[in-house]
Amino acid sequence: MKESETALKLFEEGLACSQAVLTAYAHHYGLSEEMALKLACSFGGGMGRQGLTCGAVTGALMVLGLDAGRIDPGDDAARDKNDALVQRFFKRFRKKYNTLICNELTGVEMACPEARAKGKEEGIFQQVCPDVVGFAADLVTELLEIDAK
Repeated sequence: MKESETALKLFEEGLACSQAVLTAYAHHYGLSEEMALKLACSFGGGMGRQGLTCGAVTGALMVLGLDAGRIDPGDDAARDKNDALVQRFFKRFRKKYNTLICNELTGVEMACPEARAKGKEEGIFQQVCPDVVGFAADLVTELLEIDAK
């Protein structure tokens, strides 16, 4: 099963966008599913349900960091590689959705419990988020050439 399919399945099971995307790639980096779920948990709903950066985006950035992130403060090449990947991700994501912001993607004020409940009742998250999760995961796969690894 490709990572975007795994991410969609996890999202449909009730996980946050951030959890679904990171967990779909965790096995590539020796990260347990449990650890991936815990790491990404705080980023759902636009970072703690605040409607800020989309969880699918933050989950994708965590994967990019696992792949190309620097661990040595003096490794400017690693930082440059990671930054270039992030910038390419942002450019493509914005081209498709015009924003990285959860509130703007969903049209729901995520920080407001009543608005979230209304969005859930109206099926907004099931209409919008699967496409975003799938696109973010496919974009990570493309950028990292996962199939070639």
